[in-house]
Amino acid sequence: MIGNYRINLGAGIVGFILTFFVAYSSNVLMTSLIRGLIGFVAWFVLAYGLRWGLGLLLIPRAEGIGYDSPGAEELRGSQVDIKLEDDGQELNDLLKHGQNASSGENLPPSETKAPTGFAPLDPPKLVRTKDPEELAQAVRHLTDK
Repeated sequence: MIGNYRINLGAGIVGFILTFFVAYSSNVLMTSLIRGLIGFVAWFVLAYGLRWGLGLLLIPRAEGIGYDSPGAEELRGSQVDIKLEDDGQELNDLLKHGQNASSGENLPPSETKAPTGFAPLDPPKLVRTKDPEELAQAVRHLTDK
């Protein structure tokens, strides 16, 4: 964090003075003191947050430190460097040719069979067993009531 507690204390005092005089112009002394103390606490906390945020932004990052260097003990466990397999060529082929490149066949995507056993849902067709005239009679009967 940047600075020390004196910065927070100074900001709190400034907040107390400003709040006290603004409140004293339209309130009694005791109410103005209470509001001044609330202002002191609010400005103290705001200054603490500002110091913390500036500390995060302005502290330089240690990028050139290796794992076995003397200053690396305090940084161990704070960063993870992972190198994955190079799937770049396979990904480029997949993007260029679609699913055909991954299966190796020249079939449209709807005719390819995935090795995972995925089968698309094939719901049964809805078939009307009633005569349209019979359905019309039922609707007429319900609307007469």
